[in-house]
Amino acid sequence: MLAETTISIERKLQMYAARERILDRINPEINKAIDLHKFLQATVTELGKMMEVDRCDMMVVRKDAELKIDFEYRANQNIPSSLGLSIPLELQRLSRTLNLTAPIAINDTQTSNRDPIFRQLAEGVQTRSLLVVPITLSNELLGFLGFHQCERVRAWVKDEIEFVESIARLIAVGYQYTRIYQEKEKEAEINKVLLEIANDINVQRDLAAITAHTVKRSLAILKADFGCLAMLDSTKQIYFDAVSQVGASGQVSTTNNNLSPLALSEYPFLRRTFSDKRTLVLQSAETNDISRFYLQKLFTGQAALIAPVLINNRVLGVLVLVWSENRRPFTDFEVKLAEGIASQIAIALEREQLSAEVLQLRRELKGRQANNVMIGSSDKIRQLIENALNVADTSSTVLLEGETGTGKEVLAVFIQQNSSRKDGPFVKVNCGAIAESLMESELFGHEKGAFTDARSRRIGLFEEANFGTLFLDEVAEMSPAAQVKLLRVLEDNTFTRVGSNETIKVDVRIIAATNVDLKEAIERGRFRPDLYYRLNVYPIRLPALRDRKEDIPLLAMHFLDLHSKNTGKSFSGISDSALQLLKAYDWPGNVRELDRIIQRTAIPAKSRILTVEDFLPIEIFQSLAPQVNTPENLKLEIKLGTSLEMVERCLIEQTLTFTQGDKSRAATLLGIGRKTLYRKLEQYQQEK
Repeated sequence: MLAETTISIERKLQMYAARERILDRINPEINKAIDLHKFLQATVTELGKMMEVDRCDMMVVRKDAELKIDFEYRANQNIPSSLGLSIPLELQRLSRTLNLTAPIAINDTQTSNRDPIFRQLAEGVQTRSLLVVPITLSNELLGFLGFHQCERVRAWVKDEIEFVESIARLIAVGYQYTRIYQEKEKEAEINKVLLEIANDINVQRDLAAITAHTVKRSLAILKADFGCLAMLDSTKQIYFDAVSQVGASGQVSTTNNNLSPLALSEYPFLRRTFSDKRTLVLQSAETNDISRFYLQKLFTGQAALIAPVLINNRVLGVLVLVWSENRRPFTDFEVKLAEGIASQIAIALEREQLSAEVLQLRRELKGRQANNVMIGSSDKIRQLIENALNVADTSSTVLLEGETGTGKEVLAVFIQQNSSRKDGPFVKVNCGAIAESLMESELFGHEKGAFTDARSRRIGLFEEANFGTLFLDEVAEMSPAAQVKLLRVLEDNTFTRVGSNETIKVDVRIIAATNVDLKEAIERGRFRPDLYYRLNVYPIRLPALRDRKEDIPLLAMHFLDLHSKNTGKSFSGISDSALQLLKAYDWPGNVRELDRIIQRTAIPAKSRILTVEDFLPIEIFQSLAPQVNTPENLKLEIKLGTSLEMVERCLIEQTLTFTQGDKSRAATLLGIGRKTLYRKLEQYQQEK
C-alpha cells in the first residue's frame, strides 16, 4: 500500500539532480558504445543513495525466466549482500495474477497478504520493506529494480515510486542504445570477417585450397571443433570435402577424409537439408530425430550449425560446423556468420562456374589420381583395370595391344606398381627407335672390345631390369634377327653379352606392347609366330578413345589440371557444351591427341573455364560445332499466347542455365547490362 504523503520540494530537487546525473551517463555515449555494466552499477548506487535504503539492486531476467541479481548497492558493509543470487520465479504464472509491468510496493513483508512468493523472496534476501519496479522495453520485461529496508518498516511514497519509474525508463533507454550499438557492431564484425574471407578467396587460385582455408577459418572464428563441406553432385550423391578439425594443441588443420559418400535418396533428413534452403541449428544431440541423425550417426558432437551453400537459389552443398561439447544456445550473430561464410563459398563456386556435373567430375578425378588408376569410369576401362589387376601379381608375360595413344605405357606402369615387383626397376625400351645393329648390345650388353666402339663393358637392359619389369614398346618393329635373340631369352631367361661366353640368368617380367595386328604381321612374314606365342601369354586390348567417349570429360579435366600447373594458369573446368564438342570428335590419336588438344587450347585461353569458343580455332572442331549446344544452336520454344514478360523470363532463365550461372556471360549473350540482369533476377525472386 502506498503512502499518500508527498515529499518535500528539496527532496524532489535532489531526485531531479540524480536523474540528470544518470542522463549524463547516457547522452555523451549515444554515438559510441555504452559500458552497460558500469552504467547500471552507477545507476543502482545513485538510486540506493537517493532513496536512502539499506540495499538497492537490479534483478535481470535470464532466458530461462530466472531472475539474477547482477548489480547491488549497500548502505554499509553490515547489510547482507544478495549479489549473484539466482531467484527461480515462474514469471508466466505470476503474470496471470500480478501485473508485472507495474511497481510492487510492500511496506511490511511479514504482514503482507501478497502472493506467498514475495514473503519467501523477502526472507531469502532478509528484507522487511520491499519496493520492486519493473524495467521494460517495448513490452519486453528486462528485469526489476529492488529497494530494500532490511529491518524497519517503510511506507513507500508515490512521488518516490514515480521517480524510480522514470529512472527505470532511462535504464531501458540505456539498454536500447546498447542493443543498437551491439547489433551494428556485430554487423560490422560479420562484414569484417566476411571481407577477410573474401580477400583470402581472391588471393587463392585453387578451389580446393579455397574451400579448405575457408572451413579452417570458420572453425577458428566460431570456435567449432569440426567442419567440412557436404556437396551434392549430379548423381544426387553427397560427398564430403575440406574436412578440418581442431587438434589437441588447439591448432586447426585439414584431416584425412574418412567420410563415405551418401545417396541423397536413402536419407530423408539429408533430403530436407538440401531442399529447405535454411540454416539448420542443432543445439543438442538428444533434441529430436534430426539432431540424433546428424550428431550421433553422421557426425559426432553435441551441437551443430549446417548452413546452405546457395547458387541461383539452389542448394549445391552445406557448410557443416560441429561442436564436440555442450554449449550455450547459438546467437543470431553466430548463425548469420555461418550463413555469410557459406555464401562466400557459394560465390567462390559461382566464380569458378562450377556446376554439379563438374563437381562430380572433379571428385571422381581426385579419387582416381590418388589411387594412381587409369583415368575413366566407363565399363571398358573398368574391365581393362580388372584384367590388369588379375595378371599384375604374377610373373606371366603380358601383351598390350591397341592403337597409338591409347595408354599402353600407362597400363604397363600400373601393372608394375600393383605387382610384387613394384619396388624393382621398370625399364622401358622403344624397339622401333633402336638400330638393328645396336639392338643386341642394347638388350644384352657387351664386353670391352666386343666391337670397334666397345671401349668398356656395358650392362644391357635385361640386366638393368633384373627383379623388375622390362617394357618392350612397339615390339612389332623389331628386326627378324632381334626377334630370334629375344625369343631365346624368353625361353629360359638366360643370355650372353656380346663378346662374352658367360651365360647370365635374370628374373625379368616382360610386358610387350604393339599398335599393329601381330597376326596380320605373321601372315606377311614380318613377325615370328613362335615369338608371338611367347608374348601372347596374357593379352590385353586397350579400347580406342572413340569407343569410350563417356571417359572424355574425366580425361579432359585431368589434362587441364596438369596443364594448369605447366602454364601457370588456374582453370576451374570445361563447360558442358565444350565437353559435348570433345565427345563429337572421333580422336584418331586417342588419349595422346586429347592431351595435346587440351594443352594447345589452354595456352591462349583467357577465362578460367574452357568453352566451345576456345576450341573453335582448332580446325578439326570447326565442322563439329553445329552439333553441340552453342548459343547459336540452342532454341527456345514458346507457346502462342505467352505474355511478353513470361517470354523474357524464360529467355533469361534458359540463358543462365546454358552459361551455368555465369551472369556476366548471360548478360553478354542477351545483349543487356549486368545491372539490368541483376534487377530482373531480383524481381523474379520476389515474385516467388
